[in-house]
Amino acid sequence: MEEMTVPERLDNHEERIKSLEEYRLQQEKINMEIKAQLTATEMTVLKESGKQQEMTQKLLDHVLNGKAFTQQQFWKVTGAALGAGGFLYLILEAVANKQ
Repeated sequence: MEEMTVPERLDNHEERIKSLEEYRLQQEKINMEIKAQLTATEMTVLKESGKQQEMTQKLLDHVLNGKAFTQQQFWKVTGAALGAGGFLYLILEAVANKQ
């Protein structure tokens, strides 16, 4: 290997330091771009997650309200049927007792 003189070694060292500094600046720039993209992605995920939660809540409310309505209708029909059945029973009993 060829021996370098002291000034050549110092010049070479200076070049390597400058090269490393440029590389560090490029890496910092890339890191800032990645950070900005991750922040934008995080904001998108949070926004979409909020929308998903709203839609899930609406669906849950719809299902629960629909179920309550169905239960109300069931008990109304059951009460009417039992009431009408009792009324029909009284009529049939009155007719049967007349005989």
